[in-house]
Amino acid sequence: MNSIFIKELGEYNPQKQFNSITLNKLKEFITVPYYINWYRSSESNKIFPIYAQRISDLNTTKFQVPGILTRNPFFDHAQAKYFIAYSNGAPVGRIMAHIDYNYIKKEESNIGWFGLFESIDDKNIAEMLIEKAMDYLKQNGCQRIIGPAIFNAAGEIGLLIKGFEYKPYFMEPYNAPYYQDFFINFGFEKENDWYSMNTDELLADGYMERIEKVINKMQGTNRDLASSGFKIRNASIKNMKSEIKIIKDLYNEIWNTGNHPQQVVVTDKEFDILAAGISSIAIEDLIFILEKDGIPVGVSVSIPDINEVIAEYDKNNPSVPSKSFFNLKDFKRDIKIFNLIQKKVKQKNFLGLRILILGIKEECRKTGIDSMFYYQTFKVGKELGFKHGSGSQLADINTDILNPTFKIGKKAFTWRVYGLNI
Repeated sequence: MNSIFIKELGEYNPQKQFNSITLNKLKEFITVPYYINWYRSSESNKIFPIYAQRISDLNTTKFQVPGILTRNPFFDHAQAKYFIAYSNGAPVGRIMAHIDYNYIKKEESNIGWFGLFESIDDKNIAEMLIEKAMDYLKQNGCQRIIGPAIFNAAGEIGLLIKGFEYKPYFMEPYNAPYYQDFFINFGFEKENDWYSMNTDELLADGYMERIEKVINKMQGTNRDLASSGFKIRNASIKNMKSEIKIIKDLYNEIWNTGNHPQQVVVTDKEFDILAAGISSIAIEDLIFILEKDGIPVGVSVSIPDINEVIAEYDKNNPSVPSKSFFNLKDFKRDIKIFNLIQKKVKQKNFLGLRILILGIKEECRKTGIDSMFYYQTFKVGKELGFKHGSGSQLADINTDILNPTFKIGKKAFTWRVYGLNI
C-alpha cells in the first residue's frame, strides 16, 4: 500500500522575519521533475534548467556566489512556502505557494499564487498538493488563488495546454499534458491564455519582403524613419548601466498596462538581476532601442536559445541531480553547460532565437514604425545565422503584438493561467 505524505519543505515570510528555507531544501525541491515519468517518455520535449539558475530564482537565503548563485530580490516584497509530495520515500510531486505584496497592492485584492507544480499521473497526489497551497494562502488572508507562475507575468507564466510536440525555448514553461485535467477537475477556471509565436526563415521571409518594399517606398518622403523623428539603435555595451535603466523604464511603462495581465512593476533590484543574467548570454546586435526625437519609446531584446546547449549536454550526459546543494557532479554539469554557452555566444553559433522583450509605447503603435521595429529584429537575426525563433509569452488580449507577430510566424505553445476563489 502506498504511503503518501506532503512534506512542508520550508517557508519565507519577510513580514514576520521568518525563513526556514535552506539551499539544501531548494535543491531537493528542484529535483522533483526528474521523477516524473512522462518527462522520460518519447512524447516529452522537456528541457531541465541549469540548477544554479533555478535555485537562484527561489533563493530566499543570504547565501550568494558571484556569477553563479544569487538571492532573488522578488522576496523583498513576497512570501512563499514550498511543498513536496512523497510516496514510499520517493518524490512524486511539488508545488509552491506565494504571496506578492506588490501585486496585491496593484490589484487591490487579496490574491495568492501557485507555481512550479509537478505531479505523477495521480489525481489524489495532485489534489493534496493543490489543497496544501490553498490552505497556506487562505491562512495568510488570500481570497483567490491564480497560477501557475514563476512568479508573475514578468517570469514564466501559465500551464502548457497545447503544443507539447514543440521543444520549448529558454524560459518557456513545459509540463506534462495531464496536468490540465487536475486543475479543471479541482474547479479552477480560465483566467487568460498566453501564446508563443514560432517562426523560421520560410515563414518570416514573406513578411520581411513586404516590409522592405514599404521602407523603400517611404525613403525620401516625410514618412521615412529620419523624417518622422524615429531612430532604431543598438544598445551600447559600453554604457550598459544607463541602457539598462532605459530598458527597465520602458518595460515597466509598456508592460504595466491593460493588455498585460498578471503584470507588476519590476523593482530596480529585480531588474538588475534579470539584466545580469541576460548580459551573460546576450549578443549586442540583438538589443534594440527605438527613439522618437531622441526619447526612448520602444525596446527589443532577443537572446540565443540556450536550451539548445542544455538539451545537447543532458542528452549526452543523462543524470538525476542530488538532493544536496553542495554536490560536485551537479556543479560540474552547470559549469560545463555555462562554458559551452559562453563559447557559442562568442561564436554567435546558435540556431534558435528567443525574443524575450519586444514592446513600443502605445502612442507609437500602429504607425508603421512598429512593423519596422519587428522587422529589424528578424533581419539581424537572419544575418547572424539564426534559423528559427520564438516570441513569447504573448497575452491573448494583447492584439497590438499578436496581430503583427502572427504575420511573421505561427502559434506554437498555449499556456493557461487558472483562477479559483478560496
